Amino acid sequence: MKKSCSFLWFFSVWTVLTLFPLSRSEAREDTAHLNLRKTAIYGGNVEKYVVQRGDSIDKIAQKFIGKSSRRYLVIKQLNPQLKNLNRIYPGQPLVLPGRVSAEKEAVSSASPTEEKVVSYQVKKGDSVTRILKRQLHVKMVDLPEALRLVQQLNPGISDLNRIRTGQTILLPAADVINSPPGIASPENPESNSSKIETERKLLVPPQKEMNLLRQLISRSHGTLISRGNYFIPLPETGRMTLDCSAMPIVEFDDGSTVVLDFADRVPASLQKLIEMNWKNYHIVKVRSSWDIFLIFQSAINASASYTASKCLNPLMLEKKPQVMIDLDWLVTKKKPVENKPRFHGIILASDKSQLLPARFHQYAWRSGYELTQILNGEVSYNSSATQSSPVFEVPSLAADNPMDFTFNLLVQLGYSPLKNQEVELFDKAGDGFHLSVKADILLRTAERELLISSKKLSKELVEILSRRQKEVVIIDSALSRNEVLSRIMSVLHTPFSSGQYKFSIAAKDGSKAILTISLPAFRIDRQTGPLYLIDYDLDGNLYTLLHETWKLEIARY
Repeated sequence: MKKSCSFLWFFSVWTVLTLFPLSRSEAREDTAHLNLRKTAIYGGNVEKYVVQRGDSIDKIAQKFIGKSSRRYLVIKQLNPQLKNLNRIYPGQPLVLPGRVSAEKEAVSSASPTEEKVVSYQVKKGDSVTRILKRQLHVKMVDLPEALRLVQQLNPGISDLNRIRTGQTILLPAADVINSPPGIASPENPESNSSKIETERKLLVPPQKEMNLLRQLISRSHGTLISRGNYFIPLPETGRMTLDCSAMPIVEFDDGSTVVLDFADRVPASLQKLIEMNWKNYHIVKVRSSWDIFLIFQSAINASASYTASKCLNPLMLEKKPQVMIDLDWLVTKKKPVENKPRFHGIILASDKSQLLPARFHQYAWRSGYELTQILNGEVSYNSSATQSSPVFEVPSLAADNPMDFTFNLLVQLGYSPLKNQEVELFDKAGDGFHLSVKADILLRTAERELLISSKKLSKELVEILSRRQKEVVIIDSALSRNEVLSRIMSVLHTPFSSGQYKFSIAAKDGSKAILTISLPAFRIDRQTGPLYLIDYDLDGNLYTLLHETWKLEIARY
């Protein structure tokens, strides 16, 4: 009798871990194949205990477990790091069964769970299907579910079609799998099997959403595994096998592993055991009300190094020029490295007009930011600018002195100035003597002739030049670039101003600006179009974007 009770108690604990989801609603009956290898581990509540002075393993076992013949095995299972149970020391942390679980263990032989499993010795000519029909009187409608349960109860059998005579297998009790009285079997059993498979698949998001989740995670230092089996080691006694199609796995490059439990399949006690023994494993209980982005956020936040949050305000990528982007979701490191920005931003676009050009993606990537735009549930790109198109360089007016800067400025404005020119005022043939003035820069237009000099001319020469319709402009070597700019613009009578000039990409209705670039600059209103002068570095991709999208002409001075 004792042998029988011990046998039943052993499989009772084993069954709690593998058949736990059967007590939930019918929509959750298809578990993720939580199979335990070698032998069953302790499945009750656990708690931490710190070894006290005078403690021995016997005293601790008596206190937490009692006189169970399995007390040392349970402690060893919960503490795989212990090589020798007789060598413990004060202050050492241990994982032990909870007090409530220990009390329940004493009466576990009376648990109704034991009645849910029976053993059977395979006879010659047996097959699993024949056994289920003959021994358990399983109906055709219940056969797919029964086979699934048999596979769960016998994780050591990789193929149920290959059982041998004399082999002992575990079977679910008849009342676990047979349909209740009064429910008629369908005429086509195969259609029912398909229905069960369809219901199982509905527990995870549709394929389109899973594909989106996979792309988002791959851009956030992770990999989504949604096919095949995944094995999680358990303390010395075995491993847990997950069906990734029902419970996808996310692996991050920091070593974190996140299990997405879509139907609350993993018992709380088993989750606690896993997370207490392996700090890099985390189980996320996905709620039915979550959309794909909340699932994504929970997976990211469960990692050791990364965090995902919803953006409420635009984010500044650069100060000068100021580049503001309106993100919906943001993934960053939990401990960011100073001066090394690196994040993943997600934008939910409502129409194609909100899609950012590929050129901006290149700018963002070079600056340490990866952007993902989603339109109609898919990752989308704006093909208005291709990665193969050349990157423009910002023209420079830089010079070693004010006179060279003046010359470069005039060229950028579309003029054709000349350097170091002799301007003749009198000649021998007509006036009896020769007089000329050297101009550092000579600028001739249809209406005017400007002599630009770095040296001040005498009053008499200025008057002579004026009578001959020639204007003199003095550019002293001590003038700053801004002073030179102001003086030349005044002489040329060209409108100019300074300020912050904004350029943005927004939705068609103008309600939301996805991208805003604020350009601090001098604006010169030329006849051919405005010229923006800046005094700071401008990324080539950003300049090319401004030039291609808004036809901006920019030069650095």
